[in-house]
Amino acid sequence: MKIKKEITRGLGAVSACLLTVVSIGTPVAEAYEGRLNTVLGIETTKTVSDEGLDVDTDYYKSDYGTDIYDGDKLQQLEDDAAAQAVAEQEEGSVLLKNDNNALPLAAGSSITLFGQNSIESTESVAGSTGFGGPQSYSGPFYSYHSTANSTQELVTYLGAMESVYDVNQTMVKAYQESGYMRVKSVDDPQIGEAPADFYTENLKNSWQDQYNDAAVVMLTRQASEDCDLLLEDSEGISQLALHQDEKDLLNMLKEQKEQGVFKKIILLVNSNWAMELGDLDDYDVDACLWIGSPGIVGFTGVVNLLQGEANPSGKLVDTYAKNSLSAPAITYAQMKNTPEWANLDEVLEYCSDSDQYVSNYLIYAEDIYVGYKYYETRYEDTVLGNGNADSIVGSSTGKAWNYNDEIAYPFGYGLSYTTFSQTLDGVEYDETTDTYNVKVTVTNTGDVAGKSVAEVYAQTPYGDYEKENNVEKSAVQVVGFDKTDILAPGASETLEIPVERYLLASYDYTNAKGYILSEGDYYFAIGDDAHDALNNILAAKGAKGMTDVLGEKAKGDAEKAYSWNNVKLDTESYKMSRYSDMEVTNQFDDANLNNLGTDTVTYLSRSDWEGTYPAEQVSVTATEDMMKTLNGDLYTEPEDAPSVDDFTQGVDAGINFVAMKDVDYDDDATWDKFLDQLTVEEMASILPDQNGSVLVESIAMPSTYRGDDMDCLEQVTFKLTGKSGIVWPSTVVMTCTWNKDDVAKRSSMTANEAYFMGATEIWSGGPNCHRTQFNGRASAYYSEDGNMGYLVGTVVAENVQKYGIILGYKHMVVNDQEAHRESAATFTNEQALREQYLRAFEGAYTKGGAMGCMTAFNRIGCTYCGSSSALLTTVMRGEWAYKGHVTSDAVVNMDYKKHYTSNITAGLDYWCWDMAGFGASDDSSVVLSKDMVTEAIENGDGYMLQTLRNATKHNVYAQVHSILINGLDETSHVVHITPWWKTALKAATIGFGTITILFIVLYYLEMLVWSKKRGENA
Repeated sequence: MKIKKEITRGLGAVSACLLTVVSIGTPVAEAYEGRLNTVLGIETTKTVSDEGLDVDTDYYKSDYGTDIYDGDKLQQLEDDAAAQAVAEQEEGSVLLKNDNNALPLAAGSSITLFGQNSIESTESVAGSTGFGGPQSYSGPFYSYHSTANSTQELVTYLGAMESVYDVNQTMVKAYQESGYMRVKSVDDPQIGEAPADFYTENLKNSWQDQYNDAAVVMLTRQASEDCDLLLEDSEGISQLALHQDEKDLLNMLKEQKEQGVFKKIILLVNSNWAMELGDLDDYDVDACLWIGSPGIVGFTGVVNLLQGEANPSGKLVDTYAKNSLSAPAITYAQMKNTPEWANLDEVLEYCSDSDQYVSNYLIYAEDIYVGYKYYETRYEDTVLGNGNADSIVGSSTGKAWNYNDEIAYPFGYGLSYTTFSQTLDGVEYDETTDTYNVKVTVTNTGDVAGKSVAEVYAQTPYGDYEKENNVEKSAVQVVGFDKTDILAPGASETLEIPVERYLLASYDYTNAKGYILSEGDYYFAIGDDAHDALNNILAAKGAKGMTDVLGEKAKGDAEKAYSWNNVKLDTESYKMSRYSDMEVTNQFDDANLNNLGTDTVTYLSRSDWEGTYPAEQVSVTATEDMMKTLNGDLYTEPEDAPSVDDFTQGVDAGINFVAMKDVDYDDDATWDKFLDQLTVEEMASILPDQNGSVLVESIAMPSTYRGDDMDCLEQVTFKLTGKSGIVWPSTVVMTCTWNKDDVAKRSSMTANEAYFMGATEIWSGGPNCHRTQFNGRASAYYSEDGNMGYLVGTVVAENVQKYGIILGYKHMVVNDQEAHRESAATFTNEQALREQYLRAFEGAYTKGGAMGCMTAFNRIGCTYCGSSSALLTTVMRGEWAYKGHVTSDAVVNMDYKKHYTSNITAGLDYWCWDMAGFGASDDSSVVLSKDMVTEAIENGDGYMLQTLRNATKHNVYAQVHSILINGLDETSHVVHITPWWKTALKAATIGFGTITILFIVLYYLEMLVWSKKRGENA
């Protein structure tokens, strides 16, 4: 009896445990329902239409047809994407150094690969490390984005090199068995290079008689979401500096070369972050090729370049400083240099959020002088003797500031295996389009076929008005570019490059409080890079004392510059928006610390480099008004709010979702009729996001799926195969192509992949700027320059949206570091904000037609980006005439972002990952967006209902201009299909619950029998 009782109790315990697992797992699975369905390839809706209508409902078509279950077409798409990825890597890699034509290196050469990263290179760095997505690690990608699950096979650096060269396997094996490895870490990263004593005499013997045609060294840096590079790591130096083990390796190879062993030393830079490469001559490096992160197949492109099957034509989109800490932005940057409030205890006591989300602030004290706009502007002022530019302040050497002491490779720099000449043929202004046409002829003057980039830069006047009113001017700024086709030796091509006059305007936040065109002389110039173009402008000015990037005397070429004079200050041309009837004027005064009645900041000004350089941080005390804004609970119902009864909801007008596809955004009457059909609960149901939105049956609007990330599509897979798509070279590599055709092809293929995955929207595109070179996600963002983001983002957006894929650009705005990204109050002035950080997003929305937007975690001033009406309503919907929808970034477990009524009334339309955290969806302590908004309306807040209707319009308008309408007509209705796993979990809950109860009853009965028998035997 005892054994039987123990068996019953044991089985009951097992059943109870299983019931507990299912009970806990069910709400977690439901919280991640959208993502789980995507992973499992489950369709949760079915469309039914009346027969007999002769309507083509494939409103959006891919380049590979409309049948997303066509395996042959899918394979062709992925093969084409792989080929484009290789071509992109070939065009985006940048040749930084090539002494004595060390490259190309002939196929079949006998070589030795050096550096631990030769067997541990980074193929990809994903911007988001979400559910199952690729991580910032070397080798295969993970989960359902693993190499094994990809349509394409991973091409590793080692595998690519071995396919072309005779590689020293002794060294390969030694590295594989070394135990050294790179470690990505927030506080203690490791470069992972082998130390000097690793290279024993036995290893050195392996390359003495063979494998010495070249020593090929791989250097790598790595960061990711939530993990910036460090300004100072465990060695006490910048993480971007060459570390002692790397220096020792290069010195050893230099000695071997001097001894006649190695014929040449070739350096590959496997980093999306600008490393300190100013000392390569000290190590006798013959050639240096920057490759970024090549993606899943990009190393094929790298070896094509190395062996000369392709010719490098990439150009840098970041400035490579000799000292990565020399930029003025470093004063307020990254974990080390992000200060806390002077009255932090008071702030924490006042604010309801934890200290993780309210403690820190940043000041963009560098003003507009980010990247080349700092270095090149200070260079011009040094040459011309202006603004104390050659003072010791900000100098890396402790001596008078000198450009060539600071810069290794300028913005726009890149070499080729051939040579080119460029002539500026003319500049014409078209008043009807408000655009200049810059005509450039490029000629291949060398003996190798190749491509060349024509870079167009501008300089605008910096005079007394600008100095008196704090209007800063960069000495040079990129305003346009184009790239030739492959030019045979001796061949020429004439390029016509459009330049928007708008890009020459400057924002005056002090006096005009709007955009101005300054009085004075304007210049366009072409050049091999930003520095070369500036020297051409200086030559046109008759300046002397210029130097080139190598520090040699330079004359510049005045024939490559064009100038004209604006006779008076123009405050009218861009006073009004180019896209709406709204006046463009100050909206972000509260982002400027100098307007908040507390501590003040001096912004860097070229009028006095010495006196304004931000050498030290300003201690800031938060006022009560600032603390209220930091806390984030900003909404109160307006006194003139409409009544809930002013609106009609839930009245069928016979207008379904797809019927709105051709309705103009401004047709208020039709939109009101459509919105009247929806109940409050239905409108609120599409506010939370779980990588998609839910079905709304009454209007036949299907559920949606959303993908994520810049360099691959995360969280979605192909409907046919369940496999993931291509992992592209990093976004920085794409931008370094300086080729709009390449950008368009990649964007189109990404959209085609999303089409075959059934993803209506992708959170992708990287307009955030490389304010410093330490941002963990810089690999996924275009450039250090706002104009570059404007120009590239326009092309990306238009080539994604045209396929019916909503492009959700992220992260809006001033999200320029990972450290304290969920707390930082970011202070800047409106000129820097508009000309640099907003500008990088602007082209995608105003020119490219992007219909999605994801806000950033951080704050503009003290206002959370997702609660900034100035950003989301005034600028985006007003000035930019934006018609799409806006989401937060992930709100899971982050309370300061969950002031939903403040968010939605500011202009937010839905919330990313608005789910019950990582716990139960029935947790009464968790309040979702739909609950808070609905509760306000139930309490009689008519303004909240009006706002919800607006958000619904934005959500519907974006989605009705997407592939979500494919297969629908005006007779369609959509029904919900319960996923099999929900049925299974429900059955398991009932089953295990029943069994557990049964065993409890049996155990109780056995106990009764046992007790009775025991009593009888007593």
